[in-house]
Amino acid sequence: MEHLYFCTYFDFNYLPYAKLLSKSLYKQNKSSTLFIVCMDKKVFSILERDPILNSIVYSHKELIKFRPRLKKIKKERSVAEYFFTCSAQICDFIFDKNPDIELLNYIDCDLYFYNSLKPLFDELGKASIGIIEHKFHWSNKSKKKYGRFNVGWISFRNDKVGRQCVSDWAMQCIDWCYQKLENGRYADQKYLDNWPKKYSNLKILKHKGANLAIWNVKNYNIQFTKGLILIDDQPLLFYHFAGLRQLNAKTFKTNLSSYYVPLKGVLLNNIYLPYINQLLENMDKSNIKFIKEMKQTNLLSLIIKNAIKIKNFVYKDIIRV
Repeated sequence: MEHLYFCTYFDFNYLPYAKLLSKSLYKQNKSSTLFIVCMDKKVFSILERDPILNSIVYSHKELIKFRPRLKKIKKERSVAEYFFTCSAQICDFIFDKNPDIELLNYIDCDLYFYNSLKPLFDELGKASIGIIEHKFHWSNKSKKKYGRFNVGWISFRNDKVGRQCVSDWAMQCIDWCYQKLENGRYADQKYLDNWPKKYSNLKILKHKGANLAIWNVKNYNIQFTKGLILIDDQPLLFYHFAGLRQLNAKTFKTNLSSYYVPLKGVLLNNIYLPYINQLLENMDKSNIKFIKEMKQTNLLSLIIKNAIKIKNFVYKDIIRV
């Protein structure tokens, strides 16, 4: 494979995640560069002193200089909404700073890589854009209203179509990016619903082992065979640890119960436990705070809270290490 380029962003709270992202990415794909936009001064200072392997670091200040409207937006939108707004801006920013990149892959910092990404890039081929569906299990199809595709991984080629898509998405998120459903929009991700019709040379990536997560894991038979985690008949490429919460020093909630998934077997022993143990090795005593997450509001919030308690009990998605 040719040299691979990735970009992500996070604040200090996400630093342990980012370290695992980088470590696993390098292990599986040594010829790669990870561009990082630091969303606060604290994490920028840390990474200037102690850089993450194979990374190039930019400050939030540099992002604001590139897109000055973000300064006003940061004051007007919630923290989560501002982070959603920035996903597209960062892709546009990285291309601007590195115009010779042939292919840029945006990745959320809570991904962890388990195998070579060659199968995914073989599938992408020469496509200008590569996106991955949530692939919600049928029992959670109602959540598709928040977006058919997940922003956890997006590939953009440095050609006319790829760059136009990045630019359009960035401007859409500047104009509107809120944590609510409104006029066919939701945060940064529902804009992607229109991309297959809007842009030519777009590839919907189908590999079962790409972007495995709490919302789709129930679709598959997961096995651990000869040192490999298999998703049906395909190797796990990367898992998206969205929804993972640290409740106290050594207790984590996976939120698998919100998708009716029991925490057991390979999912527990070969995915979550090893990851959490590595997280603990890379964090201080303070809890991780999660900024980019889906929030739902409902008049029946009390009923929903009680339902969540029942699901937590039935599916036992708490890990104590």
